[in-house]
Amino acid sequence: MFILRLFALTLLLSGCAAPYDYAEDTNFQNFTSVALAPDSDTHSLDGARIGTAAEAMLPARGLRLTTPDQASLWLHYQLLQETRLLTTMPRMLSRHGDFWDDEERVYGAVRQQRLELWLTQPHSGKVLWRSKHPKAFPAENINGAERSRRIEQQVVELLQNYPPQP
Repeated sequence: MFILRLFALTLLLSGCAAPYDYAEDTNFQNFTSVALAPDSDTHSLDGARIGTAAEAMLPARGLRLTTPDQASLWLHYQLLQETRLLTTMPRMLSRHGDFWDDEERVYGAVRQQRLELWLTQPHSGKVLWRSKHPKAFPAENINGAERSRRIEQQVVELLQNYPPQP
């Protein structure tokens, strides 16, 4: 029974890993400092949430926080707007030997946001590392503390992939 629980926990945790990409010709140990990119929108509520969560997490990833003019890396972020269509599933059930094959039907849409983070070299703008969270969260009807909690959780999950493991 213990092994089954351990296996289930392993599957659950492995599903949380955010996909990422990186410049494989880069030695990430050469980078020791980071700052939010100068063009970061830290004045919006979400921008402030993302910036605060990232600044809390980055030192644990081996990067010292500094000013943009002193940083060896700049952290950029963006909330990507997406629309997810709500659809019905086609029925493929047998009823007295007959098969129904209804078409998939759209019955609505939900606006969502997906968090993306990337690191660049200052001045050259070369992207060295990028990660986009696999799970979106509602763009509407989620406010305050719950929104902060979800953004912080996603920042933590994204930055777990830095520095990349070749």
